[in-house]
Amino acid sequence: MSADTPLSPLRRVLCSRSNAVRVAAWMRLDGIHTDIVATAEPLQPWLIVETTAALIEGARACA
Repeated sequence: MSADTPLSPLRRVLCSRSNAVRVAAWMRLDGIHTDIVATAEPLQPWLIVETTAALIEGARACA
């Protein structure tokens, strides 16, 4: 798929930030700490990554 190919309506929904936020929220309900990261990939512009306890503590130490 080339960069100028339009996305289907379903793909547009799946690639949206609001969908990433919704999926991350479900993961958090299951006890998984997550962050959402922006990417340069058009088919996955938002990436949900699991945040480890060490990263959370490190971030608190820097705040």
